[in-house]
Amino acid sequence: MKPSMNPSSLSALEERSRDLVANVKARLNALCAEPVAHARFLNMLSLMEHIGSRKIMLSMSEVAEPTLKHLAEETRHAYFFKRLAERLARRRLGYEEPDTVAPASARAYMGRLDAAIRQSVSGGAPEVPYLYMSLIVELRAVWFYRLYQAALDAAQTGISLKSVLAEETLHLDAMLARLRETDPDASRHLQDFAAIEDGQFRALWRAVESDLKAERLAAE
Repeated sequence: MKPSMNPSSLSALEERSRDLVANVKARLNALCAEPVAHARFLNMLSLMEHIGSRKIMLSMSEVAEPTLKHLAEETRHAYFFKRLAERLARRRLGYEEPDTVAPASARAYMGRLDAAIRQSVSGGAPEVPYLYMSLIVELRAVWFYRLYQAALDAAQTGISLKSVLAEETLHLDAMLARLRETDPDASRHLQDFAAIEDGQFRALWRAVESDLKAERLAAE
């Protein structure tokens, strides 16, 4: 019998990331009290959502309604975070330093994960790399945005990620269902790609911490 592939993938990510939770929570709580750094961080999230939307567009071999809907939602997420970032900063922000936290590492996270997935599943159905990339990134997004929402609520910022979280969760269900239909090795691939993503996210988070520490030191 093949291993079950269902939203327990999120539980597996939570278990794998257990050691990160305290650090991520502490950083997010601190960011909510630092408007300048928070604006740069929100802009990094906008950048990553923007990169995701571009990758969806480039992967479109056919204009299917579900993919167009996904593209529209990811683009809206990029706009959502950009608007919040510029509202906090009270000015326009670009996607490069110093307006964005660790922009090179954010791009590397998306690019290296995408490259690893494409190399592993090349030769299959054209949509399979897009499905895996979306699924793996959005598993992390759901995990992260839940922690972020808790920090935003604790700081009484009035910022709600509920609509973003709801859409990302629906994307997970859609990606899983389509992968079951297109890839007989989906369970194995999902485990492999989740392990790769874990390493890439840890590298990104170290870069985020380093960038924010340097910003604090420069301000002293």
